[in-house]
Amino acid sequence: MRIAISGTHFMGKSTLIEDFIKRHPDYQSEIEPYYKLQDEQSIPSLDGFLEQLDYSIKQLNECANEDSIIFDRCPVDFLAYAMCILDQDDLDVNTSEVSERFPEMKEALNHLDLIVFLPMSKENPIEYPGGNPAYRRVVDTIFKKIYRDDICDIFPQYGHPKIIEISGDRMTRIKKLESYLV
Repeated sequence: MRIAISGTHFMGKSTLIEDFIKRHPDYQSEIEPYYKLQDEQSIPSLDGFLEQLDYSIKQLNECANEDSIIFDRCPVDFLAYAMCILDQDDLDVNTSEVSERFPEMKEALNHLDLIVFLPMSKENPIEYPGGNPAYRRVVDTIFKKIYRDDICDIFPQYGHPKIIEISGDRMTRIKKLESYLV
């Protein structure tokens, strides 16, 4: 299976992947594009997110024939962050350079079997001590609009990849993920 773990920052994506790999050593993990492309720029920018989006699309396309692989983030993640920046600049995502990538995103996402979305929730909030909590909530809201409402029409119509939401403690998350393995 080709799996991607997705969601706003500090939701436990990397931790879930680490826990999963420990229990399924036959899986290969791919770190998130940010760490592969890391530069000196620390302020989030549209150009930075577009670079990560392009890399994520390339990564999924290159691994299209791989089995047993789990990705830390997928193109949807960088779309959500880009939309957050565009919204702050009062620009419409559908008239931006982001929308030009929608066909490529749709094709790349088709190479995944499963997307695991880790939403923020009241039942099991994951807090982190630093950063900007308001920004984190805004990005999570955008993720929810993309995954739940498909506001960008980037997912193939026949329900592939399967998209699930997982929350809970570490053990609950890993067990929920494992229940979807084929």
